[in-house]
Amino acid sequence: MKSNRSMSTSDTQNRDNQTHRRTFYFLNILFLCAITVASLAMAAVCFVRLERMRAEKTVEGTVYTDAQIDKLKFTSAMNERNRLLLQIQSSFESGNSTISMLRDLFPEDLVVMWEGRFYFYPVNKNLEKNIFGETDFALGENGFMDYIGDNSAVSVSHGIDVSSLNGEIDWEKVAEDRIAFAMLRVACRDSEGMLTVDERFAENLSGAKSAGLRTGCYVDLDADSEKATEELAAFVLEHLSLSQQEMGAPVAVRVQIPDHSSSLNNQTREEWSQSVKTFCSKIHRAGYEPVIYANTAAFNMLLRMDELEDYGKWIADYGDYLYFPYRFNCWQYSIKGTVAGIEGDVALDLSVTVKE
Repeated sequence: MKSNRSMSTSDTQNRDNQTHRRTFYFLNILFLCAITVASLAMAAVCFVRLERMRAEKTVEGTVYTDAQIDKLKFTSAMNERNRLLLQIQSSFESGNSTISMLRDLFPEDLVVMWEGRFYFYPVNKNLEKNIFGETDFALGENGFMDYIGDNSAVSVSHGIDVSSLNGEIDWEKVAEDRIAFAMLRVACRDSEGMLTVDERFAENLSGAKSAGLRTGCYVDLDADSEKATEELAAFVLEHLSLSQQEMGAPVAVRVQIPDHSSSLNNQTREEWSQSVKTFCSKIHRAGYEPVIYANTAAFNMLLRMDELEDYGKWIADYGDYLYFPYRFNCWQYSIKGTVAGIEGDVALDLSVTVKE
């Protein structure tokens, strides 16, 4: 912390400027690539159509020369290029973020950003999609997300996820503020890297239950081997048993993209997916409902989602609308919410159920 505070203003500005230059350079490349690909695609379509015209020489009584056909091809390509440029310009003028603009330009891909870079993942057509559109959810004046769509089969309930970092909680006030469930951190690593129970887990569990809230729990997946994953699941189950309290909400394993210094950084997508399956399988066999908790980047960059269809998804997504296209159970839509009975920011969640 001291080294960060002592950093000179000019150094900070230089780094920011370098980051901005790299970002704009990369975006320029992306835009040019998008324009080139779209133009080539349109030109190819026009080429096929016009070559047929060339072969037939007459279409509906009009005779086309080779020069006229070449001109039509060029005009079509330029029109497509200009259309894309206008779309980009309109997006910038509307104040949209760069990632929002890219998501509009590439609707067939999931566009995620990590450490200043953009990644594109084709939407997996084999995975079950959710049924919601961009306008089906909206924030109310109280800062809570609500379903405003017209599907009577959809029901929602409001929740929070908390840990010892949220301090002492007045659960009665929380319950009075429309909160129906709470996901509690059950375990974490101490300063020496040892797995330990969250110091407020028992207190939060008892308080939430007494206030009438459904309770679930979560833990970070920070195991770098099959054995370590099994030990993590066993640790969670041990403390759920010791609490002697039933879980009315799921037991979640949180998957996060590790930083560069973490030993988890070398794990493959297959290893991450196997760890998730191992954890969820042990939780399920113990009689609890397992859920995978991650953001859109982690789901796509770390996991093979086609191997995890059997488990529920708790998606962390903080955009203006739900960008995640696949079936999900719970949506963490904010980490800066305000709830009565809790000081400071709190993560807000929406449980979403669709009756069949």
